[in-house]
Amino acid sequence: DDGGGIFNCVDGEGPTVTQELILPPISGIKLKGSMDVFITQGGEQQILVEAQENIINEIDLDVDNGVWELDFEDCVRNHTDVKVFITMPEVEILRITGSGDIVGENVFTGSTLVLRITGSGDMDLAAEYDNLDTEITGSGTILLEGICDHFETKITGSGDYNAFNMLAVTGDVHITGSGDAEVNVSELLEVKISGSGDVFFKCDPIIDANITGSGEVVDAN
Repeated sequence: DDGGGIFNCVDGEGPTVTQELILPPISGIKLKGSMDVFITQGGEQQILVEAQENIINEIDLDVDNGVWELDFEDCVRNHTDVKVFITMPEVEILRITGSGDIVGENVFTGSTLVLRITGSGDMDLAAEYDNLDTEITGSGTILLEGICDHFETKITGSGDYNAFNMLAVTGDVHITGSGDAEVNVSELLEVKISGSGDVFFKCDPIIDANITGSGEVVDAN
């Protein structure tokens, strides 16, 4: 949100400081601003921001249904890197709509994890969940390791889904874009490709493929 144009932008001033933010309980992040987020799953919620003080004051504290829409209230520019360190008990939904990155600092666990990238930012996570639901409509990449029972991933953009180190029992890949998917599935891999992206698989699953585009299913063992 440029707040009415470049003339209303806030320039970063002063040294980088670390400040704690107090928010209602969150189980999800929607990262809109150009900042990097480092998440630890842990017992008690804590949020620390490392940035110039007047830039920290511009961070929006809105939480909607447990999801923090992490953005600046006004246009900011000419500032040092903004880093947000979040400890949260449950990690259920992570979404990137801008250019910022999300990094998992430990292994996340839970029943269902929803991941969405519509921007150019990347995610780098380790996770142990029953279900993974991922969608890339932008150019950002999702890098995953861990285990899951079932995953569904949809790529309509140019970003890649890199999950050779995410061991899944069953998986469902749907590509309408140009991004590639790397998966590791032990039992059943369902693939639908109407775009140009390829699916690379490890392990030895039964493959049910429906390909109408130029993409391919490639054995990467």
